[in-house]
Amino acid sequence: MRIKKSLLAVALGFSLVAGVTQVPTAGAVVEWALTEETVSLGLTGVSPHVERTGNADRLWYPSLAGTIASDCTDAGACASVPVTGRLGSDFTAITLPNGTRRAYFVENSMTPGANTKSVSSAPCLTASCTAVGTSTVAAAELVVSQNVKAWGVPDAVVTPDGKVRLYVVESPTDGNCTEKLASYISNDGITFTKEAGWRLENGISVDPEILRAKTGEWMMVLADGPGCGDRVQKLYTSTSNDGLTWSTPQKISGSDLRRLDPTGYEVSTNVFRVYYATAVAGALGDVTYTIKRGTIAIKQSSAEVAITGGKKKATKTTITCAKGKTTKKVTGVKPKCPRGFKKK
Repeated sequence: MRIKKSLLAVALGFSLVAGVTQVPTAGAVVEWALTEETVSLGLTGVSPHVERTGNADRLWYPSLAGTIASDCTDAGACASVPVTGRLGSDFTAITLPNGTRRAYFVENSMTPGANTKSVSSAPCLTASCTAVGTSTVAAAELVVSQNVKAWGVPDAVVTPDGKVRLYVVESPTDGNCTEKLASYISNDGITFTKEAGWRLENGISVDPEILRAKTGEWMMVLADGPGCGDRVQKLYTSTSNDGLTWSTPQKISGSDLRRLDPTGYEVSTNVFRVYYATAVAGALGDVTYTIKRGTIAIKQSSAEVAITGGKKKATKTTITCAKGKTTKKVTGVKPKCPRGFKKK
């Protein structure tokens, strides 16, 4: 998919570099870049889910007590939000076409001796989804042993035609970097059917988050598996025309930190606010994961408008001026002909 570039806007108090971009020509590849914020949110954990609520970002993320929630301002100040009951891990939520809210998560079986876990969903009991009702397993294929690693991390999205698609990381074979991304489709957001094939393979298919789901314009941010490449998880972007066939993931972060479990939303055309978990690269044993915030936007190139100090660099032009048979060329930001000369 080729997404049209547009004027990158500064939104929600972001400190972004903005510039005029061009519509790419046929066959051109749009490059994306991650800009990390230095603000400290004071949040530790993995698998966050974010939604814009009023003037703040509401984040759900796991803790020892189950999934909890916090509201974070644009300045990065986060305050706890009360949650009723126990919410499943890898939590995400959507608003269905009929206006009701539903949450999706991974939960362990409550049946004694079952030793299974599943991708399930439940109706939100509040508009803010800080409490959920009785859960339902999304599909029979989405029940596996609790011993299966690198599995689940569901992300649900309402498709342009009003259905619900659920993206799930699966591990069909053991080994390093063998994760694959599957998808399931539903008319009601409760009962799902697995779609044929894989959305992405080769390990770069972990922790999916759909940032945009419009007709002909889909965008995803995701990570690679912990056993891939240099074994330092990194963030990637991928685009699609239909949510089924995705482009080869494009790396947008380095190996200085582990970066995984991204979540986010579009704040203006081609500008996305994202949160993700980070940890020291190469650390062994118990690792503390910190939630960070950043921005994904179209990468500025030397062929685009130059930026200096956040402002557009003045562009000089040359004009030709004439007085009788005498001509002069004048170069400047806003060139003007000398007295007695006229612009040709």
